[in-house]
Amino acid sequence: MSYPSKEVCGMNEGNKGRVGVGSSSLSGNKDFFDVILSKTNVSSTHYLRPQAHILPKLPGATVPLVLRHGDKQWQMLYIGDEKRPRFESAGWKRFVNDNNLQEGDACIFEVMESTSQILRLDVVILRNTMYLPPALLSKIESQGKTPETAIEL
Repeated sequence: MSYPSKEVCGMNEGNKGRVGVGSSSLSGNKDFFDVILSKTNVSSTHYLRPQAHILPKLPGATVPLVLRHGDKQWQMLYIGDEKRPRFESAGWKRFVNDNNLQEGDACIFEVMESTSQILRLDVVILRNTMYLPPALLSKIESQGKTPETAIEL
C-alpha cells in the first residue's frame, strides 16, 4: 500500500487526497496543541476547544485571539473563563471557511503569546490526516504534546 506524498498545502481543490504541511512551521521551542478536525469543528456548530493539557498555558479569561497561518491573520475571541474554554464560534468559522478546512484535516496551534490581554497562536495545517501511515498516527497520539516530545519527520 502506498501513501500520498507530502506536499505544501494550498487552498484549492487540487490538494484533496494529499497530506501536507501549511506554509507556517513550528518553532520547536514553544507550547502547542493539535486537533484532528471532526464534523463538530467544521460543520454548522463550528466548535473548537483546546486540549486539557494546554489550558494552564492559556488565559483564564475571555481575551482577543489572533490565529496566524502563513501571512494571514484571523481575529476572534478566546473564551477562557468558562468551564470548557473554547474559540468563539463565528471567528473559528471564518478561519475554517477561509482555509477550506474539512473533517480529517489537522491543525497544530503553537502558542506565540498568552497573557491576560491577548492570545496569539500560529497554525500549521495538515490536510487529510485519514491518509497518514498508521505508524505516524500512533506517534501523533502518543507523543508530540510538548516541545520535549516533539515528533521529528
